[in-house]
Amino acid sequence: MLYTILFTYYEILGEEERLIDEYKLPLNENKESLEALLIKLNYQFIGNDDMWGFRSSNSMIIAEIVIIS
Repeated sequence: MLYTILFTYYEILGEEERLIDEYKLPLNENKESLEALLIKLNYQFIGNDDMWGFRSSNSMIIAEIVIIS
């Protein structure tokens, strides 16, 4: 199976988040390659098999590894 990454960007405003943008990476790879890429980009494993995240003081990015349909 081939996979890609769906990135979802949020702005953090105090205790609330606001959706800024979603972007699907134009890349078709195996799941292990995409996980290695996210690790190199300093994303943290969230706990779901396919969910990774990165957070700064004013933004949050969720990266979901999804099957190419």
